[in-house]
Amino acid sequence: MALLAACGKSAAGAPANPPNATAQPSNPSAAPKKTSGDYLRFQRAVVLDPSGFDRPMAAYTLFLPAGWRSEGGVFWGQQFICTNGYNINWRAMSPDGMKTIEILPQAKWEQSNLVAPGAGNDGCMIAPSTNIRGYLENLARGWRPGARIIDFRRLPDIERQMASLNTNTPMPMGESRSWVEAGEALVAFTQNGVDMRGTISAAAVFSYNSVRAPGVPTTETLAGFSVPAFAVSAPNGQLNFALNEAIGRSVKPNPVWNKRIAGHIGAIGRINLEGARKRAAIISKSNAEMSRIRNEAWNSYNESSDKRAREFSEYIRDVETYNDPDAPGGNVELSNSYNHAYKMNDGSYVLTNDPNFEPYRDLGMDGTRLEATQ
Repeated sequence: MALLAACGKSAAGAPANPPNATAQPSNPSAAPKKTSGDYLRFQRAVVLDPSGFDRPMAAYTLFLPAGWRSEGGVFWGQQFICTNGYNINWRAMSPDGMKTIEILPQAKWEQSNLVAPGAGNDGCMIAPSTNIRGYLENLARGWRPGARIIDFRRLPDIERQMASLNTNTPMPMGESRSWVEAGEALVAFTQNGVDMRGTISAAAVFSYNSVRAPGVPTTETLAGFSVPAFAVSAPNGQLNFALNEAIGRSVKPNPVWNKRIAGHIGAIGRINLEGARKRAAIISKSNAEMSRIRNEAWNSYNESSDKRAREFSEYIRDVETYNDPDAPGGNVELSNSYNHAYKMNDGSYVLTNDPNFEPYRDLGMDGTRLEATQ
């Protein structure tokens, strides 16, 4: 996953085709066990939408470290009216609870020189975030009380992947444009007396509209919409960037759920568009032309909301597809930061750069090396 691209690629010089390590060694106890740094072992996990449609449905699938537990999923309710009626809040924890991986809710916010503080439009937040760093600072404080950003970087790869959302629309008397920013913040906080570190990665679409007319104050509106953020935390010194990257790259949206969400958002967009047309007619009759122009500019931003359900899947890059007859579709996507992938007999997966890795010797369990899909 490009959100955690700080992790290096596989070690140079490793053989491309190591032997298939399915047989038990004659004396497995003679070989030392591998340390956790030699390989990563995963189990399949699901982010569930239990109530959004006619039946419970997987929204996303991903891989977690073996032995971790997860909770949360997709939630629906009136409190999420600003994000099209639903949101995502999911996390996984290590057995001791000290390490977490989370998918944080998407968010929409706005500010205007004509809107009083606290008077959000359609339930949206009034917030001052004008760039991705500002958004991540606010998000970090809500994620972990007392969290502070100690490092930050922009993610140009993600911004290029979402570049189709960059627009500049001519307006009769003003300006309307949108742009994408993506970033990752390293944060520090204290949890139960333990010095902790975490990273939060997110992308957001910003939309700026201004209307200028002689003798009338310029109207300016800035709105932001973020896709769900990816966050990890661990005690200071224990953040495993290779592990986090591998998990992030494994996140895959369920195409059936994606299609249903796109249909849901499209229906909302059509209703909003029809409402906007009726409002425009009323405003026109009352000679409030400036208000009509502002509403149309705002609606042009809202009508692009059918793209939001697909934005999270744009994060998925730099993966290798392996043949796995037991997986849906007969293949599985894993991080390409590792040269070798194995399917273990308990259904978990192992990624490693060690050309001499042998499942039974190193883990006490049989496994089969996966072949990359051609």
